Amino acid sequence: MTTQQATVPDTWKGSDVAYVAYEALIRAGKEPGRDFSYQSRTQGRRLESSLEVDFSFQNPPNLAMQIQESLYSHPGGIETRGTDVLARAQLAGQGVTLIMLSHEKLQQDPDWLISEALQYRDHSWE
Repeated sequence: MTTQQATVPDTWKGSDVAYVAYEALIRAGKEPGRDFSYQSRTQGRRLESSLEVDFSFQNPPNLAMQIQESLYSHPGGIETRGTDVLARAQLAGQGVTLIMLSHEKLQQDPDWLISEALQYRDHSWE
């Protein structure tokens, strides 16, 4: 596998790796605004549950995706992982599957990871 390099436009309001995921969704045939929406965490969009997610979906239904930044190697990493587990449980209670997209795996093979996520398969804990 090779690391993906993306040319991120100046107008993009999010992280570089979020742009990699966004582009992989488009390559997978998903249309922004119709099939999914993206909101960077800095823009403050929240689901009805008041949880922030990077990507929410209409097609496929009841799906959300959150990028796991490389925080797990930092001192706050365990706390962040715990928050991710709680977010997943809270959304599951509302019938929404939250897929965590590993920052590292997105850089290595975004098309495969997005394809798996669109089928409700989460590989973030592997």
